[in-house]
Amino acid sequence: MKIKLTALALGISLAYSAGSAFAQATISSTGSGNDAYIEQNAVSGSSAAITQNGNGNKAGVPGATPSDPAAAPGILQKSSSAVTALIDQNGNNNVAGIIQDTATNSNAQAMQSGDGNQASATQTGDNQNAVITQSGTVNQASVMQTGANQTATVTTVNSNNSSVIVTQADGLVAGNTASILQDSVANQSALVNQIGNGQIVSITQSAGSHDGSAVVIQSGENNKATVLQTNTWFSNASVTQQNSSNTANVTQGGLADYSNANVFQSGTNHTATVHQSGASYFPGGMVSEGKFIATVNQTAGDANTAVVTQSNGYQSTALVNQNNTVNQKATVTQTGDSQSAIVNQNAGARNGSATVAQSGNGSKANVLQTDTWSSNAYVNQAGSLHTANVTQGGLADFSKATVDQSGNNQIASIHQSGASVFPGGGVAQGLFEATVTQSGDSNVASVTQMNGYKDVASVSQNGSFQIANVMQNGGNTSSATIAQDGMLNRALVSQNFAANSSANITQSGNNNDGLINQGSGNALTASIAQSGDWGYATIAQFGSGSLASIAQNGDGTSYAARNTAAILQTGNSHVASINQVGNTNHAAIWQH
Repeated sequence: MKIKLTALALGISLAYSAGSAFAQATISSTGSGNDAYIEQNAVSGSSAAITQNGNGNKAGVPGATPSDPAAAPGILQKSSSAVTALIDQNGNNNVAGIIQDTATNSNAQAMQSGDGNQASATQTGDNQNAVITQSGTVNQASVMQTGANQTATVTTVNSNNSSVIVTQADGLVAGNTASILQDSVANQSALVNQIGNGQIVSITQSAGSHDGSAVVIQSGENNKATVLQTNTWFSNASVTQQNSSNTANVTQGGLADYSNANVFQSGTNHTATVHQSGASYFPGGMVSEGKFIATVNQTAGDANTAVVTQSNGYQSTALVNQNNTVNQKATVTQTGDSQSAIVNQNAGARNGSATVAQSGNGSKANVLQTDTWSSNAYVNQAGSLHTANVTQGGLADFSKATVDQSGNNQIASIHQSGASVFPGGGVAQGLFEATVTQSGDSNVASVTQMNGYKDVASVSQNGSFQIANVMQNGGNTSSATIAQDGMLNRALVSQNFAANSSANITQSGNNNDGLINQGSGNALTASIAQSGDWGYATIAQFGSGSLASIAQNGDGTSYAARNTAAILQTGNSHVASINQVGNTNHAAIWQH
């Protein structure tokens, strides 16, 4: 059956022909202000096509329902199988709609070229394919599919204010696929909502697609979402995934300045990757601004991974939150100036890893791991004016923290603490490891370890105007080491309620000051070694059976250039020694 109609009334008459097999219907309109629609009921192997050329054409009303035939979309095929529908419009202010109800192996296509176009395709059944292509301005496209093995493709080019919505549900067999391309579009928006397993989403907004929005919502397992925004400044990307084994990839590159990326994942075995980069110059020669914001939230699951990379940006911010997770991994890499990175892993997020690498000036990195035993935190900063704060608290036992800074005016702080008991009544173990390495000028390093056992703290500084502090409280059999190479160094180690612990300070240069204070503990060991003039070394031990030693090597030729060493020990069975090489030095030992 092949019919060619040009009026709405004849289109309605076709709507009531039913029960056909291998049916074919065609409506062709040329002119302005035309209306047409086709309805085929209970047919197999049918084909329907509408072609319109002109302005103000209608092939139906998007959003109409099968219960209202007079207002039905351009093509409506009910209770049919192996059906094909095609709408081709060329002109302005066109409207197209396709509904294939309870259709299997159906194919729907709507192609529009002009301004103010709208297209809508609704398919219910299995093995469906919907394709919408739009060219012009102020376009709108909507695809709704219910069933399995569905495919939806929407392409919009050279338009303004384009909006695309794709909804796919119940794809439990082999999964649904949704693909959206918006090229050279301003103020565009794309929304994909999928329910089921094995789903794939791809959204691409490129070539000057500024002020845009891309949103992906997936509920199920083994789903993948990819959002690519290139040359899309002032854009936003959001991916939400639930259940398990989902993957989210967000890339904002080229001229993607002032863009935001958000990924939220709930469940297990998720992977989230965000990459943001800016160009050196805007079109016309203006300097690129950057100012990216990337946020990844992963909750209530195991083995989740988050990766954030930001480059060629300015005042960029990366935030990763992993809560109530196990075996999680967070990685943030930033290249540029004035950057800030924050990683939070807490509430039972054990066996995790947090890595922040920053290269540039004025960067800040904060890593917080609470109730995260057996976790690792690593911060690497290269440049000036850096600040790195790492906190491993609560049940953070068996955790390691490392800060490596190269540059000037840096500050690094590590705080590690264990609880008194594990859940279930077990004793907290501690076993913390903290390492700070600084190379440059005016550095400050501080390490605090509380309520631990066999804790290890190490600070290495190579430069001038450096200060290093290590405090270990309530941790037996712990060790603290500070090594400084430079001038005007200050080193302090404080160990309290830390029996069988050791402290070591090594300083090379002039005008150094080293102090070790060990209180309320037995069998303590302390040593200070200084090489240079104007050195001050002090060791104070309160307990029994402790060992203290100071070694100073200087060439002071006057009283003002002398080295000074002092050891104070209270208790029984102490051993103390001071070895000084040079002139006009002063040494004192008190034992009582």
